[in-house]
Amino acid sequence: MNDRRSALDALSAAEKATVLDELLAARPELREPAEAYAVQVMTDADRSAVADDVEGALQGLDIEELNTRAGYRRGRGYVHPAEAADEILDDALQPFLDDLQRRADLGMGSAAVELAAGILLGLYNCRHGNSETLLEYSPDYAAGRASGVVSDCAKLGIELPAVELLNLMPEWTALLR
Repeated sequence: MNDRRSALDALSAAEKATVLDELLAARPELREPAEAYAVQVMTDADRSAVADDVEGALQGLDIEELNTRAGYRRGRGYVHPAEAADEILDDALQPFLDDLQRRADLGMGSAAVELAAGILLGLYNCRHGNSETLLEYSPDYAAGRASGVVSDCAKLGIELPAVELLNLMPEWTALLR
């Protein structure tokens, strides 16, 4: 029995990316199966898992982070807690929006639709700013960002399943029409 840990398992994501790049450069015949795996990974989008991830990302932020961004900031002036909360929340939401853009750019329409629906559902679940979360400081955050997602989808040519989403998000009827 071998007690040694796998070096591959111990690599960071960036290190794994470097290993993959080097491996594909050394063994070009692996590019096609690697591309197939990449497409498979990117086309798998589970809207409920994305919704849970978005909700967790936004509600799991430490309210203490406001101390580092709100108040007087040298070179910037006074930053209102609501503005600081929006910035922190935007930082947490941005990777999901980047992923949406990436999938749309690659022409992965159904995956982009599922991802967009998941982002919207996650935001919908955050529409009532719970106390002791950053959402408390920005009560309109979820609706405002959801409107932006709907607008982005229109620009990207992503057709949202409006009827389905209307059933899941009845309070946002105006946003989805």
